[in-house]
Amino acid sequence: MEATGQIFQIQRWSVHDGPGLRTTIFFKGCPLRCRWCANPESWNSNPEILFFRDRCTGCGQCTSTCAAKALVMENGHPLLDKEKCRVCNQCCEICPTGARKKMGFRIPVGEVVKAVQRDAVFYRESGGGVTFSGGEPFAQGVFLRSLAAACKKLNIDTAVETSGYFSWESSRDILELLDHVLVDIKHMDPQTHRQLTGVSNRQILDNIIAMSRIHPHVLVRVPLISGINDQEENLREMCRFLVENTSITGVELLPYHHLGVAKFRALGFTGAPVYKTPGEEKQVALKGLIASYGLENIDFKA
Repeated sequence: MEATGQIFQIQRWSVHDGPGLRTTIFFKGCPLRCRWCANPESWNSNPEILFFRDRCTGCGQCTSTCAAKALVMENGHPLLDKEKCRVCNQCCEICPTGARKKMGFRIPVGEVVKAVQRDAVFYRESGGGVTFSGGEPFAQGVFLRSLAAACKKLNIDTAVETSGYFSWESSRDILELLDHVLVDIKHMDPQTHRQLTGVSNRQILDNIIAMSRIHPHVLVRVPLISGINDQEENLREMCRFLVENTSITGVELLPYHHLGVAKFRALGFTGAPVYKTPGEEKQVALKGLIASYGLENIDFKA
């Protein structure tokens, strides 16, 4: 039987998710809860409805079409009872302003491969390919393994963007199928990491060491957030860790952006924090620090 998986988007023409032009497959489901997450709709492994309140005109069409009676009007806006909601998508289809959006659907490997093949000529010309992102792709190991193997047969370059928080024993063979591994180091202190993401970084750092021993193209990425992980000592500790324990030679700094804030609100999260992006001068200084350890600063957008 063909493997299937839960994803929430197939994005063509991506230039931020590895070398060249790429098609990015966003997997649904993640074991981390990063407070600054750009894709909080990836956390839940099941389909869900996002509600962008600022787009809603209060017309009430969604409440009248909901067969599960999960929507009622309150103070001029529809209120969703998530326990009743079947995620049938009827409210999204009828909404005239796009205030409601279903995120997540199950798809077989073959359909993903067909979508990826549409741009194969551009992959060859740009040195690009397909990137498996999320969410956490390794949380759907059977699906990821099948996709990576199918792309390998077609000579399509593959990359994975991962938190590094996964079982090494059940994932090693998948890593060997992939051409590039892009793994995050969010913070070097295990307790701070737990406070910010919900999990310790110990398994992540162990996996990074193990990955670097079997894979020649592992890149570390740092989501850079002012006052959270942009301290010089945190970056120094990361560089020392990489130089002393791994064969990794490249680091990419990813300055924080606010794209996830509206999605947190659309998912019903109240009080989601908004962070700041380090200034240009700070970013340049940190890149210089990374270079001083003999590590290359990578920027796929450049």
